[in-house]
Amino acid sequence: METKSFILVVGSMKQFCLNCDKVFYVSEGNYRGYPQCWGQEYYDNELQIKVFHSRGCMDNFLTKNANILTPIYKQIKEREGNNARTRENQTELAETSSA
Repeated sequence: METKSFILVVGSMKQFCLNCDKVFYVSEGNYRGYPQCWGQEYYDNELQIKVFHSRGCMDNFLTKNANILTPIYKQIKEREGNNARTRENQTELAETSSA
């Protein structure tokens, strides 16, 4: 009779890779899953953004879907630029009205 053993990491979250459907477990402070989070202050929940089991799977997914993702990236960049200009204009208006 063969017994199978497995390791259950307490506090881990079961994820399925978006590219290959492989099951992987992420938990706070470990380096499993991509994209990696280097700046904790930027993400409310680091575990939910790790959606690929390996860097290779992430790269493969991004390459396969480049024609869909590129316009999204460009929209994000444009909105960031618009938001920066809006903040600059608001600062200028506040400075001129206070003078």
